[in-house]
Order: sequence, then C-alpha cells, then structure tokens
Amino acid sequence: MTEYGIDTGRIAELLAELGVSAQRHRLEVLKRAVVAHGGRWDLPSDISGVYEPALLSLQVFGVHAMAETLDELPRNWMRAAANIIEGGACRWSEAG
Repeated sequence: MTEYGIDTGRIAELLAELGVSAQRHRLEVLKRAVVAHGGRWDLPSDISGVYEPALLSLQVFGVHAMAETLDELPRNWMRAAANIIEGGACRWSEAG
C-alpha cells in the first residue's frame, strides 16, 4: 500500500533483503536502493577528509534514518522501516 508517499510493499521487500544480507553489506544494499529508486543520503566522501557530515542520514521509499556512524545507519533504517510497517498494519486492521 502506498500512503503519504510511503510504499510499504517496497519497504518490506528491502527490509527482507537487508535481513538476509551480511551486516557488512547492508549499507551498500541501501545505497543501491537510493540510487535505483530516487532516495537521498548524506554520507561521508569515500576520500577521507573531503566531506564528513556530523550526522549521517539516508532516506529511501519514504523511510528516513540518521546515525552517528556508518555501522549504525543500516540498523537504524531497518528499525524505522519495521516501525512504519508495523504501524501501518495496526492502522489498516483497525480500519477494516
């Protein structure tokens, strides 16, 4: 279902893919999704010292997450995505 620009079907698919991906590959999976589907990120440059934001962020399929480190970012996105799916499921079951 798409509501307020949030496509829960795609979120669930990406969340499932991340769930079976090794932790060290999750950021790359998210970056590919951002590029393929028009999300945004604020991540440090691959070249040390060129650009290093104080707070890292990534948004894809309407789910936005922030973190202080690259290791935390995929985990935070997965939590936010799971919360959106869970919240949507509760709302839709109450409406039915």
